[in-house]
Amino acid sequence: MTEGRCRRILIFTFLVMHSMTYVTSHIDSSVSSQISAENTRRHNARNNVETQDWQYEGLPIEYPNRKDFDGANHDVELTMAATQATTTKLVLDRRYRRIYNPDEVATIEEFPYMAALLVNNELWCGGVIIDKDKVLTAAHCLQLQYNNRFFREYVKMLTVRVGSTNATSGGELLRVSEIFFHPNYKPQTLEFNYAVLKLHKNLTFGRRDPYIEKITFARDKVVPVDNKIMFLGWGSVLGVSGAGGQVLLQKVVLPVYDSADCQEIYGKDLVTRTNFCAGYITLPKNVCNHDAGGPAVMDGVLIGVLSFSSKRCDQADQPAVFSTVGAIATWLDGLGQSKVQLRALLQ
Repeated sequence: MTEGRCRRILIFTFLVMHSMTYVTSHIDSSVSSQISAENTRRHNARNNVETQDWQYEGLPIEYPNRKDFDGANHDVELTMAATQATTTKLVLDRRYRRIYNPDEVATIEEFPYMAALLVNNELWCGGVIIDKDKVLTAAHCLQLQYNNRFFREYVKMLTVRVGSTNATSGGELLRVSEIFFHPNYKPQTLEFNYAVLKLHKNLTFGRRDPYIEKITFARDKVVPVDNKIMFLGWGSVLGVSGAGGQVLLQKVVLPVYDSADCQEIYGKDLVTRTNFCAGYITLPKNVCNHDAGGPAVMDGVLIGVLSFSSKRCDQADQPAVFSTVGAIATWLDGLGQSKVQLRALLQ
């Protein structure tokens, strides 16, 4: 065999072996990808539990359905959108989801205790004046993630508008100097979902321009079922809204919902002794969750603030869940008497 022929055989053998290695590698890679995809599908199938979408603070959360609480694992994992989402995007979502099918537009002259919580001058949540320098709202409104009390460290981003029917203009705009979270607040289940904003200066009550007053809060820990509440929130294109992007105050009357029935919808972990529910069984008239922190009033007395509600505001039998103010009356009294030392909630 000549030297040239041997060289050609060696080159041919090398090329064949290289091709086989490439094909084998490609097949292995393809098989691995298919196996990985199959494992992913199986994993998703195992974890594909029935869920219902609920929202708070304008960011999507998946709470397990009632039957998911019947198992051994009662933990609730709150999954929220990334905090990098722009404030403008969040606020646009909020403006398009307020009180659905409201009774009518409300005015600050009727409800001078109403307040609007703003982040970077954009509407964020509702609130209610309970003292000359304090506004009560929902604790989760002051967080971007369930384990991160973000706005407590960056209160300069927060302002409160009072004395105006329009959440975006008029009245008086005040800075926030301190935030008090209820010490028993549980972000995972929204139990004791209360926070108080301390304003940088005292409000002047009794004025008529702008209209500013505080509201008396109830001390009863139980809200009777055979009653109706009035809820106040900011306007939406779904209901009644002003021209030029105004966000106007609205009111809606809702019957108090049976607690046991409400627990059947949301679960006992989310509807506790510190909550009451309100909503219609047959009418598509409801509170949207982006009104969180807004007041529930009965006979001119504050009885609760909105904690969360159904993502779908246009459906009947989807009650809103409120935090009962009477359950924390003593704590609210203490905020005005002495310096309250707040402990970290999640360490």
